[in-house]
Amino acid sequence: MSAFSDSLTGELNAALTFLRRLEGQRKGSAFAFEMTMDRHRYGALIVLERWADLTRAFAGHVELGIYQELFDSAAPRVKEAGDVLERANNVVDAADHYGPEVVEACRMAFDRAAAIFEGEQAAAARAASLGPMQPEEFREFRRVFLGDLGAR
Repeated sequence: MSAFSDSLTGELNAALTFLRRLEGQRKGSAFAFEMTMDRHRYGALIVLERWADLTRAFAGHVELGIYQELFDSAAPRVKEAGDVLERANNVVDAADHYGPEVVEACRMAFDRAAAIFEGEQAAAARAASLGPMQPEEFREFRRVFLGDLGAR
């Protein structure tokens, strides 16, 4: 869960950072920033897709204790977050410039998408606090998710 949570948060934060750099500019006026922002806003959707695939593939094969319910109920939350991000992407795509209203709409959407996974974020924070005492299956699961995400 920590690899998923960290990856999603990273993509959303990076997309918002580059969108803020574009604020007030017309589309096409800062191509490198636009391409980087696009890579991260669509990267967040890829992270969601990979999480859905992983939770579906490993359903019934992992034992996560108190976090089992989070893992087992990932699909509807992934869909909800994906829908929120798609709507934000539609706002960006439909705008002729990166006005403050576009930036604020995306910030709100990104915050909402992240909030859908508060449980995973809490699990990731707890796991991080364990440091080297993390169980081997935690490290293996993180490696599998990040490896799959990197292959995409």
